[in-house]
Amino acid sequence: MALGLLLVLFMVMSIISVIGLMLLFLLKGEKGQKAAFYFMAVWGMVIAWMTASSYPTNYIKEQLIAWGFGAIAVIALLVKICGKSERSFLTAKVLAAASVVLGMVDLFVV
Repeated sequence: MALGLLLVLFMVMSIISVIGLMLLFLLKGEKGQKAAFYFMAVWGMVIAWMTASSYPTNYIKEQLIAWGFGAIAVIALLVKICGKSERSFLTAKVLAAASVVLGMVDLFVV
């Protein structure tokens, strides 16, 4: 029963991540791009929280790695807020995408 729920959770999180990543890079409108970016940055932090809280309390190294992937999403937000050019927004989108992808790999593979 529990493994079935984990499979459902994995599928839902994977679908959200893939659709979010596609929207992040394929949307053309500025409003849509910003909305997808902020959603993916927050999603990266949620994944980091889920990953870090899934480890036992004595697995400090693994928890720090998970929080590091969440920190990438925070850095993406800072780059977006502080940067004013289109290149800084692209950098922020790549950082948010990396946070989500690395977080999902860390949560379900490692």
